[in-house]
Amino acid sequence: LLDQAIIDQAIIINQPSKFHYQVIVFIQKRRMRQTVLSIPYTRSLARKPRALLSKSSSLSTQSTDAAPPTRARIAIGGSKLSQTQQDGIYPSVIATSLQNSITTFESGLNGDEKLKRGYVDATMFLRNVHNQELEHHDKIELTGRFGYRTTSTDDERLSGDVMQEPSESGGNIYHNLTTEYVQQQLEQSSLVGLYQGKDNHDDEGRLLSQFRENMNLTYMAHNPEAQGSEMHVKGAPIGEIREFIQEKMTDAFVGLEQGVAEGQITSYGVCSNGLSLPSSHPLHLSWEDMLIASNKAAGIVHGDANDIVSSLSMIQLPINLLETHGLKVANRIKDYLSSPEREEASLPSSIRVFAMRPLTCYPDRGTGTGHPFKLVDYLIPKSFDDNGDKIWTHDSEGLLPLYTAVLNETMAHFDATHLLEIKEEEERELTMEERETLDGCKLLQSMIHDLDVNLSSGQIRSFAAYEEDLYSKVVPLIHDTFEELDADSADVLQRFFQVHGNAVRQSIAKTTRQLLKEGGDGVDKYDIPDNVSLQEFALDYLWKQECNGEHAKGPLIDKVVVGCPKAEHVVEAVKIADKFDSLS
Repeated sequence: LLDQAIIDQAIIINQPSKFHYQVIVFIQKRRMRQTVLSIPYTRSLARKPRALLSKSSSLSTQSTDAAPPTRARIAIGGSKLSQTQQDGIYPSVIATSLQNSITTFESGLNGDEKLKRGYVDATMFLRNVHNQELEHHDKIELTGRFGYRTTSTDDERLSGDVMQEPSESGGNIYHNLTTEYVQQQLEQSSLVGLYQGKDNHDDEGRLLSQFRENMNLTYMAHNPEAQGSEMHVKGAPIGEIREFIQEKMTDAFVGLEQGVAEGQITSYGVCSNGLSLPSSHPLHLSWEDMLIASNKAAGIVHGDANDIVSSLSMIQLPINLLETHGLKVANRIKDYLSSPEREEASLPSSIRVFAMRPLTCYPDRGTGTGHPFKLVDYLIPKSFDDNGDKIWTHDSEGLLPLYTAVLNETMAHFDATHLLEIKEEEERELTMEERETLDGCKLLQSMIHDLDVNLSSGQIRSFAAYEEDLYSKVVPLIHDTFEELDADSADVLQRFFQVHGNAVRQSIAKTTRQLLKEGGDGVDKYDIPDNVSLQEFALDYLWKQECNGEHAKGPLIDKVVVGCPKAEHVVEAVKIADKFDSLS
């Protein structure tokens, strides 16, 4: 079952938890490298862990031969995956996705190499351990992006760089869309190397080169509207800013059209937050300007031949329950491209719409530093036992008993009764150290009381904001109040913040659900069943959208880009998609 030229050894670690097994695969490629694949746990695997080595074994929740169409409309986002440092997470997510008919994978910012490595490890794992060939799946699509670049010093500015903000490394973050910069990015991209079969000098490379015909590579211009940031700061009129952005988009699209012509990429697209912003917003990106730039670029690269069609194939923009303007934009684009007007330009008859941030909403629509809302319910534990029962926040009523018990335990621990008894029973004044301890306990009790009250206030709407408040206010307060904590006190506080964090998740989920149900203040009113999780409702909402213009028909959103930093998240998304199909 194992190709010894590729895999030296495969070890199954039977980990009887509710979460996963670990499969460690040692791949020999000029040197020894270890890859750990986290495989979602199922009862069948618990009984027969070595079924992972069977030809018929699968991580799929159902047969890939008869996969419902909706699961194929899931794309795996690269932002969270690119940030993970744990070996094996990336390939395990991709392998699980491929076995569940998910074939589109996005590279995060500067994440081309990680996506390539994850894809290579996943396909090698499926072929050699599961004995599955890539031909069993639909065409694989990898997507990369370019635009932002970070320097370590102020002296590394390139021609065409537009300043965005200082970077934490001491340099700056720039945005660049010049043709030369695009060509440089494509030349250096490891995804382009994979697509072109440049790494075919060893057994692994020769194997992967066989799958080139089964792969599409799309490169996206990331937030072209960022080109106008410096002009906006200087107070330039919006008309001039838009004209400048269209010019820069044309430059970028020329480089991308050349990349298609030279076989570096299959097509190109635009990933833009500005496409979902209204025209009155200074960071708005006009879809008309985008199409004009694409038409111009096709003419520049290919001339004025009548049969020339732009290689623009997709747009990616934020669409979710709270940010719905992108639906109007997607409708207008698809309807225009399906109309007779389009025939006069060198534009495709349709482009695909990818909805990003389906479960993450920003009050400032992603244009500032505000904390996001998460359209999710959480699976939270009922005890401190890692293998104990858990409950979904939408299935829970009121705070869990565990939280109330730990809250009372924490308040009792810091009530400083023994110090008060010294003062009353021994009839002596407390020492300075005892007074400081008493004051510290009172302060901690007050802080814990405030944290508890905030749970029922409905004011906490973002877990990211809650975490920032902890790190910037609560932790410094504890540190400044006590020079050091004894082991028992530290353990009590750790237990409290663990259950309080879960209680905050529960409170946020219920507050978000109530906000969506009531609507108002620019938010549509949604009828969300109590037995349906927020993430299920949010994804179903996007999959249900249909073109409603005069010319275009069919589904409005082609793919929904979901962040799945773990393989079990992929399985959860697939289950939601399959349920959607069963109810449609």
